[in-house]
Amino acid sequence: MTLRSIVPLLLAGSLVGAIAGCAASHEEVKQDHDMMAMEDAALASLAITSPHEGEVVSGPDVSVSFDLRNYTVASGSQHIHLILDNQPYVPVYDASKPFVLKNVPAGSHTLRAFPSRAWHESLKNPNAFAFINFAVGAPDGSHSIDPAAPLLTYSRPKGAYEGKAADSILLDFWLRNATLGPDGYRVRYTVDDWATTLTEWKPVKLTGLSDGTHSIKLELLDPTGAVVAGEYNSTTRVITVKH
Repeated sequence: MTLRSIVPLLLAGSLVGAIAGCAASHEEVKQDHDMMAMEDAALASLAITSPHEGEVVSGPDVSVSFDLRNYTVASGSQHIHLILDNQPYVPVYDASKPFVLKNVPAGSHTLRAFPSRAWHESLKNPNAFAFINFAVGAPDGSHSIDPAAPLLTYSRPKGAYEGKAADSILLDFWLRNATLGPDGYRVRYTVDDWATTLTEWKPVKLTGLSDGTHSIKLELLDPTGAVVAGEYNSTTRVITVKH
């Protein structure tokens, strides 16, 4: 396996066409930038309006509704990342109608959601993150989020990266109740057997990954270097790369 230069993400537009699953062309992303110039992303806010916190729904399909303000989503462009428990996110391109999660198992569950740029970089203002605890059928305590506890949410990378998309792969995450710094919380990411630690909340791009499968692990560390307790504060995904 070759590694890899891993550097802070510079201009997000440089990722156009390099992030898997992004259907926008160069021109379309320029239009996204123009649209963003008219919007203040710092004012974007997102809430999950259904299910409600603590609600028990019949299932197995769960209808999720949003209240998204000061941000525009559209097919193939800006969107919402929606995460059930700790599964890979699903993109939501229309916040005006419910999004249906199919065949959700019985028991306790969590939902997390945040707006994303067209190239899958998350908005990182406090009002842009929403979460709830709910249950299907009856609660069983299998999944929950403590609103007062530090929380790491894995966003990217996920899935398969082929061709140009394999040249520059976005690594991004969301933080709640934790401030990164040399003497504070840190995020450690491990690519296969190679690890580094972040002291700033910024996306990075992974380059130079060899063809094949790669393990990506994200962990939230406390100031002592220990992994913070919580089922979502250490997450591993496997991606595939083919140039």
